[in-house]
Amino acid sequence: MATIKTLAQILADIKLYMKAKNKSVDVSDNSLINDFIFVPLSIGGKGVMDQVQIVKNLYMLSSLSGSDLDNEAGNYGLERLTGVAATVTLTFYSNTRPAGDVTIAAGTVCSTSGTPFAAPVTFMVSADATISLASMDSYYSHDQGRYEFTAGALCGVTGSTGNISSNLINSISGGGITYVTGVTNLTAAISGQDIEEDSDFKERIRLTMLGRDMNVSSGLKAYLRGLGFLDANVVRTEDADSERATGVDAFVISDTEAVYADVFTYSLAQPRYQFTYRPAISVSSVVGSVTGVLSTAQYSVTIDTTSPLRRSVYAMDYTEFILGTGLTPGETMTVTYAYNSDVYQNQGTLDLPNNKILTSDVLLKRAYPLYLYLTATLTLKAKANGPVTRSTCRSALSSFLATYRLGNDLQKSDLILVLQEGYGNYPVDTVDAVVINSYYLMDEAGVTYTAVNEVISINDKQYMVSGTISLS
Repeated sequence: MATIKTLAQILADIKLYMKAKNKSVDVSDNSLINDFIFVPLSIGGKGVMDQVQIVKNLYMLSSLSGSDLDNEAGNYGLERLTGVAATVTLTFYSNTRPAGDVTIAAGTVCSTSGTPFAAPVTFMVSADATISLASMDSYYSHDQGRYEFTAGALCGVTGSTGNISSNLINSISGGGITYVTGVTNLTAAISGQDIEEDSDFKERIRLTMLGRDMNVSSGLKAYLRGLGFLDANVVRTEDADSERATGVDAFVISDTEAVYADVFTYSLAQPRYQFTYRPAISVSSVVGSVTGVLSTAQYSVTIDTTSPLRRSVYAMDYTEFILGTGLTPGETMTVTYAYNSDVYQNQGTLDLPNNKILTSDVLLKRAYPLYLYLTATLTLKAKANGPVTRSTCRSALSSFLATYRLGNDLQKSDLILVLQEGYGNYPVDTVDAVVINSYYLMDEAGVTYTAVNEVISINDKQYMVSGTISLS
C-alpha cells in the first residue's frame, strides 16, 4: 500500500522533480516560485494524501474485531462502552389501608416469575422510601381501588435482559414488606444496554475518524455516542429539518428518567411555574400544604411540543394553577414530576468551555419515540404453555426494538421472525406460525405511522420502542 507522505515530503518531491527538469529554476525556500506554486501545490497534494490515509484507516477498521478493535480504538482515545442496567419504576400496593408507616428499604429485591426459557429478572430498589400514615390517603388509587407506592429500581444485571414489558414483576424477596400486599411494574423497564458490540464500536470509531479530519457533524455524533447515548443525529441550521434559526440540534435516543419535586408558593399574580429540571416528561402528583392532593381540575401541565427549544433543557415545560378552584394564596405546592436526566446532565457537559470547540450552540434534544402497536395471532405447538410463550414473545419484541437506531425502518418480516424465533435472551421454539393482524407506530401526540409495502419508514429524529403488544 502507498506510503502516506507529510507536507514537507510532498514539497521536497516537487522541488526535486522541477530541479531535475530544469536545473536553472530557483527552488529555494525564499524564491517566488516556491511561495506561489510549490507550496500551494504541496498543500493540495497533502489534502489528497490525507483522504488516502482516511480510506486506508477505514479499510483496516473493517477487518478488526474483539481485542484488536479495542486496541485500534485506543488510538482515538475511545473505549468500548460497558453494559448498562435497566431501570424501572416499581409500584408496591396494599389492598387495604395500611395501619402504620410503609417503609420500602433500598436494596429490596423484586423479580419476575421467569419462564422455561429465561431465569427470573431481578430489580433492586435504589433508595429508601417511607410513606407516613398521616399522608396515606394521598396514595390511594381510585382507578385500581388500592393504595400504591412507587420506588425506582435497578436491574440486578447489566444489559438488555432487563428491558422487560410492563406488569411482569410480581414477587418481593425476603418475606415481603409490612403492610404491602404485592408489587408490579405498571410501565416497562427501560435503558438496559448490552456491552457495545463490534459493529456499533466500529461505527463510533469511524465517526471519530471522519469527524476529526473532515466533518464536524460526524465528530459531534461520535462524541455523543461516547457519552453513552445509543444513537445521535446532528441537525444544522442549513438542514431542511432544522427546528431552530441558529445553532445545532443534536437528537439523542434517551429514555432515562429521574424524579424530582419542585416546591412553589402559590400566587394569584403568578400562577404559572416552570419546572427546574427539563425536558420534563410527566407529572405524577401535585400536593398543596393547605388543599392537599390537587385534582386535575385545579392545575394543568404543559409539555413543550411547539417551540424551537422543545425536548431540551430550555423547553417551555411548566405547571399552571387554575384560578378560582379553591386554592389558597400563599400555600406551598409540591409538584412531583419525571424529567430526562441524560439530556439535562449532558447538556451541561457540552456547555463546558473545553467542549465549545466541537461546534457553537449545541442543543441536546430527546429524539422522538414511536410506539409499536401490534396485534397478532400465534399458532402454538402442542407442548407450548400459552401465557408463558406470549410473555416471552413480548419481551423478545421489546429487546429487538431496543437495538433500533434513529431512522431505522420497521419491516413486517422482522416482526414475524422475532415472534416465531425470539430474540436475544428470549428465544422461542413453541410457535408454529404467526399472523400479524395489524401493526402501526404512534408518536406522543397520537399521530400514527402505517406501512407501505409492509415497511414503516421513519425519519432520523425518530426511533421505535414497544407500545401495546396484543398476542392471541
